[in-house]
This record gives sequence, C-alpha cells and structure tokens, in this order.
Amino acid sequence: MIAVPTPSVAGLLLRAVPQPVRRDAHAAMHVLAPWGAVSAQLVQDSVGGVADHDVHVDGDPVHIPFRVSFPWPPAAVLGRLSPRRRAVVAAWMSRSENAGHRQRAVRELFGVPEAWVVPFVVAPCGEYVHEIGTDVDRFVRTELDRDPGLRDAYARFVRDNPRFFGITLHRAVTFRQLDHRGRTGTTRSAATRSWRRSTRCPPWLVGAGGTTRGTRRRGV
Repeated sequence: MIAVPTPSVAGLLLRAVPQPVRRDAHAAMHVLAPWGAVSAQLVQDSVGGVADHDVHVDGDPVHIPFRVSFPWPPAAVLGRLSPRRRAVVAAWMSRSENAGHRQRAVRELFGVPEAWVVPFVVAPCGEYVHEIGTDVDRFVRTELDRDPGLRDAYARFVRDNPRFFGITLHRAVTFRQLDHRGRTGTTRSAATRSWRRSTRCPPWLVGAGGTTRGTRRRGV
C-alpha cells in the first residue's frame, strides 16, 4: 500500500486547486511524505482572523493554505508524473515553510500555461522573500507577454480577485516599510507594477475593494 497524507491533510490539499484539477491532484499527492502538515490558515487570511472573501480562478473557488510542510519529493518520483501532476506538486510546494522550496516551486510554475497556477505565483509577491519577488518581476517583464493566453489568465485573476490582489499589494508595501535594506519591498512593488502593465489591467484594479463571488466554504 502506498502511504498518503491523512484524510484531513489530503482534503486541504485538494481544495487548494479548482475542481477540474482535483483528479490529478489526488494522484499527485501520493508523492508527498505521509507525515507532512498543512495549515488551516489560507493565503487571504490575516494573522488576526479569517478573511471574508474567497479566492477564485475563472469562477472556481480555491482554498490555498498559507503554509505546507513537506520535503521536496525525489526527482525520480516526480519524473514519473504527468506535467500537470508535477505542476500540482509545485503549486503545493510554493506554500512550503521552506523559503528555498517556495522559490524553486514558483520558478517551475512560470512554465505552466494553465490558469489555475496563477494564484500560486501571485501570493508570494506579498511575502517577505525578496528573491521570489525579483523572480516574479522578471517573469512578468520578460516572459508573460510571449503567451497571450496566459497573460489573459493573469489579467482575469487580478480582475476577478481585487480584494486578494489588494491584500497582496498591502502586504508588499508593509514589508517594504519594515525592510531597512529597502530592496525587498522595491522588488515586490515592481512585480505588482509589472503585472499591471503586462496583463493590461486597469490601474483601479490594484487594491480595489469590491467583492468577489461566493462565500467561504470550509468543508472538504
């Protein structure tokens, strides 16, 4: 028998991706260590409480954990997965408690031409590892325009999730103010500015306070 994460952990992992991807996600989780952990806190939640809005990808709600704790699966094991299933693993690992794993995972997601990966690339822009912000900024400025379909997917995500994008921008600005070196917030802010240009999103979308569709569902 192949060991897999516990049912509660598996449920949290499955809910991180939209419904059409969950069959692949169910197969992909077999490469994760069975002793791993997933936080109940989501990427849009604050330290002080639960956010009052969902994150959506083309209308499908996703419940992306703020952090996961798994070792990176061996390359030989990942090599037996399909491209989409490898992308699912990278998406999960982009929420790793290990900053190096997060950066590696986000870099892998740059090459995935599917809309469901977008929130996993957007979320780290509001976090404290400036190297990831630099990578995202470079991707947006030099690669995203080469794929109009993927660029449009990023634009739709920003348009459909103004509150989450606003939270992400606020977090980036906050870390910039706290970072005495100055460069962390600069690269993250550059990433959000480049995003807006490359995806051709109207400026008012950044930090907009509108509502998103649906309500938070905590059930598996």
